[in-house]
Amino acid sequence: MADKPITVGIAGLGRSGWGIHARAIGAIPDRFRVVAVADEIPERLQESATALGCRAHAGIDALVADPEVELVVVSTYNHLHADHARRALTAGKHVLCEKPFGLTTRDVDDMIAAARAAGRIVAPFQQRRYEKDFLKVKEVIDSGVLGEIVHIRITWHAFKRRWDWQTIRQRAGGALNNNGPHPLDHAMTLFGEGEPGVWAEARRCLCAGEAEDHLKVILYGEGRPTVEFELTDVWAYPQDRWTVAGTRGGLRGNERKLEWKWVDFEALPPRPLDLRPTPDRSYNNEKLPWQTAAWEPEGRVQAGGAGAAPPQQAVLAYYGDLYRTIREGAPLAVTPESARRRVAVMEKIRRQAGIPAQAGE
Repeated sequence: MADKPITVGIAGLGRSGWGIHARAIGAIPDRFRVVAVADEIPERLQESATALGCRAHAGIDALVADPEVELVVVSTYNHLHADHARRALTAGKHVLCEKPFGLTTRDVDDMIAAARAAGRIVAPFQQRRYEKDFLKVKEVIDSGVLGEIVHIRITWHAFKRRWDWQTIRQRAGGALNNNGPHPLDHAMTLFGEGEPGVWAEARRCLCAGEAEDHLKVILYGEGRPTVEFELTDVWAYPQDRWTVAGTRGGLRGNERKLEWKWVDFEALPPRPLDLRPTPDRSYNNEKLPWQTAAWEPEGRVQAGGAGAAPPQQAVLAYYGDLYRTIREGAPLAVTPESARRRVAVMEKIRRQAGIPAQAGE
């Protein structure tokens, strides 16, 4: 049993279901195999089933009733994720749920309860926790070389128009639900323990629908760094994805290159407060002996950030851990409880920025 591939049913064959999940599973046939798919568009359904050599189901209920399916990948419309995950869990399937992992903490609690009742796993697809640049940023911060971290800025900048379903409230579109869970996940990880205070602003600028395509969020708390992220389609001059300010130095860069510098203040003379006028009426000034370091990933780099597909490396790493959980009993690497904390902050962001989870709310 340990060597048998996990049989997968994919619900939703759009950018995520087809472009991310089917592609990744095809690269690891010894561990996962797609045996069934479901989609509301008949032509897309048949085309995908033929390409994958699997069964085609017209809807989620038929897919979760398929006895060969062990794991259901929920990659349907945003507003359907929680409902489709619960149906799959109730049918006795493991679930991998695309973001958003539910729109409310009640959604998440219901999924967790359904998973426990069925004795199955419900896993949030927060694969960008495995991105190399994020892991390196975290490593540098955790090393203490930059001192106490005061401020972190994360940017997902783009300049483009969109006119698809992810721009409307009816299907829970908008920047926060579409891509927001990823930079928020990074921000919450770097913020640390505790519940942050939240300031947020959202605007609809260029997209065809009424949902936001410009989002700025600031997380703050006593004894924690201020962490902000911008997720926007109206930024013509993209800035560094990562900017970190600490009491000993700082870091900047993106998925292609990170650089950081720091000062060893212990090796410098002390600077006690001196209230006497400076001899030449200038500001205090000293030459700082900066130390520097840089990082570039090995191999081909796939761009991340706004509108870009996640790096294949991160997706495959996520699936590797999921396989070990389902087949070998390893602890779930990305837990639904950790995603619940993020969803709770998403609720705060909506209240602050005036974003309804769906139309009519």
